Amino acid sequence: MADYTANVSGGKGKIILPWVLFAVTAIGFIIYAIVSGGNQSNVSTGNVGEDAVATVDGEAITANELYQLMVSAVGQQALDQLITEKLIDREAAKANIQVTDADINAELEEIKANFPDQATFEMQLEYMGLTEERFKEQLVPELKLRKLVEPQIEVTDEEVQKYYDDNKATEFETPEQVRASHILVKDKALAEQILAEIKGGADFAELAKQYGTDGTKDAGGDLGFFGKGEMVQPFEEAAFALEVGEVSGIVETDYGYHVIKLTDKKAAETTPFEEAKEEIKEKLINEKLSERVQTYVEELRGAAKIENALSANTAA
Repeated sequence: MADYTANVSGGKGKIILPWVLFAVTAIGFIIYAIVSGGNQSNVSTGNVGEDAVATVDGEAITANELYQLMVSAVGQQALDQLITEKLIDREAAKANIQVTDADINAELEEIKANFPDQATFEMQLEYMGLTEERFKEQLVPELKLRKLVEPQIEVTDEEVQKYYDDNKATEFETPEQVRASHILVKDKALAEQILAEIKGGADFAELAKQYGTDGTKDAGGDLGFFGKGEMVQPFEEAAFALEVGEVSGIVETDYGYHVIKLTDKKAAETTPFEEAKEEIKEKLINEKLSERVQTYVEELRGAAKIENALSANTAA
């Protein structure tokens, strides 16, 4: 699914239904309310009603005008989604496929895991005009579609091995990393004073809080772990040359004068194939699933007799 900054989906790269149409659902409620207030038999012709939904200096904006605008903007997309869901429901019934509460809740938890916290998830739902219960209803067609298509997906051991070999350097190898703290000042004489205090037994973190000039000072100068290529060259060379617990001399960079203390090291690591293969297989399954569902839905639509009055009116 797509990134949650764009919608309220997520989870292992799955792309099943056009989730951006959740926004369409909210608009659909408005259209439905308008239609319900008028003659529903006139929907196909667009003659929803001439009752005013707003006035501007006494000039009416009618329900029919609003309806026509909404139909032209999102109506076809919304109707296409409903058609697709109807086809999925029919195929799921034929295959005796059921979506249980456990299925829905498991999918919901997987989606929530893509958000930093529950509050952010709820904020995104609110932005899309959905409650959590309504969102769970929206998950049902996806889960039905996945259950219909997943049995058609096969990933071989050879494909898994090839993916590992092709992506080993970028995904399964972690280069050597070090963790360091530093005290950054603008004046070399002050840096020499700080270094002398450290050699005299002063606490490095306390000196960083006292003298440091960058954003790490409140954390005692801690920079966390970093690999080669992430810091400016003089700093990197000095840090990687240290042993854990050792303090550098004065290191000059474009930012000023640093005193560096190495606090930890991580050797380069490679995730063995046996540890990675299940994750790779799941990734490949989801990639194939994303591709297959698009053609599967097209096949369902191609095999069905679909009469689209909205499309006919638009063409007219």
